[in-house]
Parts: sequence; C-alpha cells; structure tokens
Amino acid sequence: MSRRDSSELQRATIRLSLQFTAFIVVLLSLVGVLVYSLAAAGSTAAARETLEDAVDLSNARDAPLDVFLAVYDRGRLAVSRDMPAGLPVEDALAEVSAGGGSREETVSVGGATYQVLTVRRGNDVVQAAVDTRESRNELQRLVLVLVGTILGAAVIAAAFSVLAARAAIRPLARALALQRRFVADASHELRTPLTLLSTRAQLLRRRLDRGSSGGGSGAGIGAGTGTGPEPEKWLQDGLAEIVSDAGVLTGILEDLLVSADPRRNETVEPVDLTAVVRDVADSFESMAGERGLQLEVRAPQGPVAVRGVRAAFQRLVTSLLANAVDYAGSAVRLTVEPVGREAVLTVADDGPGLPPELEGRLFERFSSVRAASPVDPAEGAGPQRHYGLGLALAAEIAARFGGSIRAESSPGAGTSLRVRLPLSAPGSQA
Repeated sequence: MSRRDSSELQRATIRLSLQFTAFIVVLLSLVGVLVYSLAAAGSTAAARETLEDAVDLSNARDAPLDVFLAVYDRGRLAVSRDMPAGLPVEDALAEVSAGGGSREETVSVGGATYQVLTVRRGNDVVQAAVDTRESRNELQRLVLVLVGTILGAAVIAAAFSVLAARAAIRPLARALALQRRFVADASHELRTPLTLLSTRAQLLRRRLDRGSSGGGSGAGIGAGTGTGPEPEKWLQDGLAEIVSDAGVLTGILEDLLVSADPRRNETVEPVDLTAVVRDVADSFESMAGERGLQLEVRAPQGPVAVRGVRAAFQRLVTSLLANAVDYAGSAVRLTVEPVGREAVLTVADDGPGLPPELEGRLFERFSSVRAASPVDPAEGAGPQRHYGLGLALAAEIAARFGGSIRAESSPGAGTSLRVRLPLSAPGSQA
C-alpha cells in the first residue's frame, strides 16, 4: 500500500472513530440526563412524602429523627428537639395561620438547605422541615458516576471504533489500491505496444501515400510500383504485423487483469523465452530504425523453456527493451542463455548509465527521474510522461515466476539489466 493510500486510510479511520465515539457520548449523555432527572424527581417526591406524613402529627415531640417539626397553637409554638437556628420559618407560620391553606418552600439557613411545608391542621398550624443535604450529595455522586461512566465509555468506544474502522476500511483501501495500481500498470504496459502499433501504421501509411502519389488517379495501391492491382507483399506483411501487435495487446491486457486479481489462479506452462525475446525485438525494429538504433539478439537456436505465462514474459521483455531503447546511444543487445538451472536474459544498452538518484530504488514504483518527452505535434499527441513503472513491473513479473532481476551500470558505459528465471523441468514442451 502506498504512502498516499496509508494516509487516506488513517484519515478515514480517524473520521469514523470520532463519529462513532461522538455518537456513543451523545447517547450516554442523554441516558445520563434521563437517569439524573428521574433520580432528582424521586428524591423530591420522597422528601414531599416525608413532609406530608410529618405535618399530620399534632405533637412536635413525635417528629421522626430526620424531620424538624413546629406546631403553632393559639400563640404557643412547640418545636421538635434539635431545631436548627433559622427554623421554623415564622413568616410561613404567620401567613398560613392568618389565611389558611399551605405553603411549600426551600430555605437555606446555617449553610444547610431545607425543604419546608407549612399547613393548617384544625386549629393548629404545623410546619415540617427536611434537610435535603444528603439527597443533594447523592445526586452529586450520581453525576460523578455518570460523568465517569461516559468518559470511560468514550475511551472504550474510541479504541473499539478504531479497530472496527480499520477492519472495515482495510478491504476498501486494498480494493482502491488495486484499482489505482491496475490503472497505472495498464497505462504503462499498453503505452509501448500502442506506440509500436502506431509506428507500424504510420510507416505503412507513408508507403501507401508514396505509392498512391506515384501512380495517378484510379490506379490503385500497387500502381505506383507497377505490380498490378494486387496488394504488395510489404502491405501484407505490414497488416500481419499490425494484427500481431493487436494480439499482443490483448494478451497484455488479459495478463494485467489476471495479475490484478488477488484471487487469481493462473495457468503456468513452459514458455520459450528465446521466441518471446525474438518476437518482442522484431516489434521494436521500426521504432529502433526511426531512432537510428541497432537491435541485436543473441540466443541459442533451440528453445530455452521457462515456466510462466507468455503474455507476462512479453510484458517483461517489452519493459526492459523500451527502457534500453529510451537510453541507448546507438545499439541495444539482447542475450538469452541457460546457466545451470536458470535462464538468463540480459538487455544491454550503450547509453549514459544509471543516474545516481536511482541507486537502490531502480525497481521501485514511480522512481523515474525523466521529464516528459515531447511527441511530434503532427501526430496529434501531447508529451508523454514517464512514471517510473517499467522496471518495477519487470521486477514484479520476474518475482511472480520465481525469478529475479538486477542492474549493472557504469557512468558513460551503458546499463545491463539481467533477469534470471528458473528453467522448465526437462521434458516439458515450450
């Protein structure tokens, strides 16, 4: 997974984790508010019930231990034991005594808070007071418990959501990475065959144009060379090469699709590496000729069989040869030879050698140091960018079939790219 994909995965994980954690915190906060409201209402209702029971008593000495009772009877005031300073509330006694009814209030005296109920019972005015300090303390403890629970749940939810988000996003990230990788690989791998195909078509068109201009109107393709109405051999050969290139493109695309599928179960068979190298070299002849390069193939007359997929090896050789053609000064040499239990493919050019910037990362993706190369405007195309995928893909293909690749280079003395692949078992047919 690339650094960019890892960064996107991390950001997506953080977003999902924060959203899930926020949802849990809000949900638990609502539950906490509901619990606190019920507890507060229950505490108030319990105090009210205690007060109503107490005011039914006519003797202050009969008051429960947690209730302070005052009884006002025709100018005489009797209070329960240990009545706090500030109680009873004389204004309430006088008001109810004069007007009847009842009065309920909350009074704070001496640093304590009391819930007070004053009512008339016959000729008496009775006032009961309950200290609400303990119930308030219980509510405060409940708040602390709820806050601690919410914070703890938030921490647990955050940790769980990170793990869950990673597990949920990782398959999506892998799918996105595979998609990006396939697009990049396909863009690179199809470029060179398409360029070769375009070069063949352009050369064929030029020959056709020269033939048409030399033969007059209505004379046909062959009139300019005096061969009659039948297509010339070079035209047949050119069309056959274009058809062959189209088949190569189809094989490359199918191999890309197979290699991009994580569930792939490809069919491996003996492949004649010599034949693949010669075919790819032949397809580069036109391009090399346009650039004034000489292509040389050195290989045994018989097959050199390796196990793999022909289209994949075509991709490998095409990537190596395209790289060599880009850098070569005058010649490119391809060599195939069996060495022990391996087939060794060497692609050498006489270019300037590898730049120091690529040392140690030549076969990494996107490691190119080349700028965009211009294309003839007459062909209707813009500059071609170099993404540094060719050698990385070649290394992946070699590793895919149990092989390896290495580079040898000297400044001003060219570069040799050497691929080693296991030979097919004796007796296999390539």
